[in-house]
Amino acid sequence: MRKTRLFIADDHPVLRDGIKSMFSGLPEYAVIGEASSGTEAIKGISEYRPDVVIMDITMPEVNGINVTKRILEEFPETKVVILSMHADLHHAIDAFRAGATGYVLKDSATAELIHAVERVMAGGKYASPVIAEDLLSDFVDAIKKDSSGRDSFDILSNREKEVLKLIADGSRNKDIAEKLFISVSTVKTHRNKIMKKLKVNDVASLMKEAMKKGIIKTE
Repeated sequence: MRKTRLFIADDHPVLRDGIKSMFSGLPEYAVIGEASSGTEAIKGISEYRPDVVIMDITMPEVNGINVTKRILEEFPETKVVILSMHADLHHAIDAFRAGATGYVLKDSATAELIHAVERVMAGGKYASPVIAEDLLSDFVDAIKKDSSGRDSFDILSNREKEVLKLIADGSRNKDIAEKLFISVSTVKTHRNKIMKKLKVNDVASLMKEAMKKGIIKTE
């Protein structure tokens, strides 16, 4: 059976020794290298080409986020599990944006780090429960910004969508009224309701929203 090859990057030798000892006791893993700074990590990872890097964020010379970004640009098949003392969402998001597939807090149980490595090697992603809960909370808040949880254009009535399409085409209120067989006053009412529903205050902003949805073609 091919062993999963690990590289450990952390500036604390005691922690590195602990991680090495933990994985050395498991027959399916082999620790093939280690580093105490970001510069050493980049050099070592490039040389040894490990399957998984266990990476601290706060390291001398180059931090773990930047090391992750640089390494994965060159070796995208490498998996990076961040092992960090930072329990805030900001650091976790930065890590995942850099390409990490795991984020484990340093005060987690030993079994959690092993589980995280297993998950990323299986093609999945992992975040410590506290981080995962915060990520989910942020996601839920984002989709609830619109009370319906739907695309903002879905809350427009069919008639309002017709009016918006004509506004986007450059039609004046009078032209819209004639095309839809309604009064100019009704067109103005529809326009005001559309702007209120889409949370914009002027026609320019309304056009930007229409452009985003492809109602206005930019070609």
